[in-house]
Amino acid sequence: MNSLLKKKLVVDEQQQEKFDTDGFFILPNALTSSHIDELLRVVDRLYTKYKHERKLSSGAPFQMRNIVSVDPIFKSLMIHEKMLSIAVDVFGYNIQLRTSHMDIRPPMKRDHNSVDLGSTKSFFPWHSDQPDFGWPIENGMPPYMEMKIGYYLTDLSDHFSGAICIARGSHKTDPWVKFKGQKIIDPDRIVEVNVRPGSALVWRTALYHCVSPNYSKQTRKCLYFGYHPRWMRPSDFDHQHSALLANCSPIELQLLGELGSGQKNYSGDDPEVFPVSRYWRPKPEDIPLKEWAIKKLNTKA
Repeated sequence: MNSLLKKKLVVDEQQQEKFDTDGFFILPNALTSSHIDELLRVVDRLYTKYKHERKLSSGAPFQMRNIVSVDPIFKSLMIHEKMLSIAVDVFGYNIQLRTSHMDIRPPMKRDHNSVDLGSTKSFFPWHSDQPDFGWPIENGMPPYMEMKIGYYLTDLSDHFSGAICIARGSHKTDPWVKFKGQKIIDPDRIVEVNVRPGSALVWRTALYHCVSPNYSKQTRKCLYFGYHPRWMRPSDFDHQHSALLANCSPIELQLLGELGSGQKNYSGDDPEVFPVSRYWRPKPEDIPLKEWAIKKLNTKA
């Protein structure tokens, strides 16, 4: 059963067309300056803590996963009203988090410039997001299994500032071409996402992507929230810890991989004789995001 709404909450026709055709669209000013400052304070605190504890060098990149469990500000970003509306518009209401992570990438030395962008010998090769054994392939391409929202907290407007690079339309057609005997991503399809702080990238993770070198004078700091269907397994967690779930709203519970009701009857009401996964066969109370979205549509009308 398709969980997409018949009408959109916030995504307009141009954005949807770009998402379907190119596999992404960019939303400037998704976060306010005060929100960016609040997020940066937490990001910097965590980075300082683990840089010291893990004895990281000054130029070492750092990634932290399942950040929604680390600080309330990340959990609140998970339910940012406009961005959650966008996730529902492009992927439906029967969703949960697959991953949430913060990425830190300090400035790099110029010697990385000798390696082609995203090559297998580079620090961050071209790839699409998928489990280790890959997605099923349909007509030569993976089906639509996940979308992500990237939040950029630092200025990435300059070339070679550590921005993500994506191969436009590579969720639909093969982006690889032959050049001088080498297999490369078609240069005409490469988009370097050079954006200002507070911008968001809404994208299909089947897109081939890599990261440009950071030759700027500042550390790149960004956050990613990945959403996929509730019937799939997340990558950052099995079940979230009880302390995180204790004071969650029904929608937060759903997004964190639980039943929106707060109950633990994952296998239905008769698990001994007739177990039925509430992820495969949900009841209305398991997916409160549906009612939330319908109410928003009615208010909009």
